[in-house]
Amino acid sequence: MADTTWTNTGEEELFSTKSNRLKFVVGGVLLVAAIVYLVVNAMSGNTQLYKTVGEFYAEQDRLVGRDLRVAGFVIGDSIEFTQIDATTTRLEFDIVDDLNNPGQRLHIVAMNEPMPDLLQHEAQALVEGSANENGEFITNSGGLLLKCPTRYEELDPSEHPDNVERPVN
Repeated sequence: MADTTWTNTGEEELFSTKSNRLKFVVGGVLLVAAIVYLVVNAMSGNTQLYKTVGEFYAEQDRLVGRDLRVAGFVIGDSIEFTQIDATTTRLEFDIVDDLNNPGQRLHIVAMNEPMPDLLQHEAQALVEGSANENGEFITNSGGLLLKCPTRYEELDPSEHPDNVERPVN
């Protein structure tokens, strides 16, 4: 058999362990930084605050220009629909938190939206958009959602066509 020996002079080592460890740490830090950046960017861009009219006025200074959802009841006397030209319309109305005490009104402006059938006095409105410095809340396109309280009435179980009984709690 052949007798072979090998001695390590240090020149044959391609990568030092310190270099490998440093590359691993730098790569890990870059990966964590990229994940944190993506999470923060996604959360700040897609969040939308939900406020009532009273909450909006309490925080109005910091909410102007932000994308919001505001809920309230429509005041029927304030509804105005204007056909400006063949392609432009302007729908305006006011919403409040409490119809019995309409102290703070938020003026809603919806441009180029059709006149909804459910837009009437006491309808619950949820509007998406942003407020400007003039105190108007400008809706996003398609940002007007309505629920009419008179549209859905509770049915008496005795009048049900299948003769169902009221559940026992």
